[in-house]
Amino acid sequence: MRITLDQDQWDVSDDQSVSEVLMQVSDRAHAQNRLVTSLKLGGSPITDRDLQPILLNKLLKEVGPIDACSKNIPEIMTHAAPAISKFASILKAEAQGFLTPLRTSGIIPSPLDRWFGQLADYVELLHSAGPGSLAGGDLQAFSSWIQELLDARSIQDPVRVADILEFEILPYLTSSVNSGV
Repeated sequence: MRITLDQDQWDVSDDQSVSEVLMQVSDRAHAQNRLVTSLKLGGSPITDRDLQPILLNKLLKEVGPIDACSKNIPEIMTHAAPAISKFASILKAEAQGFLTPLRTSGIIPSPLDRWFGQLADYVELLHSAGPGSLAGGDLQAFSSWIQELLDARSIQDPVRVADILEFEILPYLTSSVNSGV
């Protein structure tokens, strides 16, 4: 069966599963620092919502050829920079809102856990953007402070959580907002 990724074409066995072939497509795109942005199976467009186990476990001969298009990751991230910066701004504002309750009540606010999930999404975006995407510091240092923050949260130390938020995490978020990522 013929597989196409942009201008690259290759043949695979019809007895391979759709998931196996999609992994090959993804690996080839990733090797070129690209991200698959659209897929067609048997000539029909599919979305990420279509990628369910029932489809992924089918054999290629049941669905037809795969055609994929990809885009350069740095280009995608350049276009995403305003949205990522806005996300950092929202995270920053929410983190600032946690400081007073942490310092005055000595109780860790329950919305902080949801915020941690959003912070993880933000770090994943920065990781996808590649080296140098975090203005004012490197992603490894930022990640180590996040780990410190999680450790402070796990031992229920609201003062340490507030200190790390205010003096370590917020400066990174501020530099990201001010630089447009």
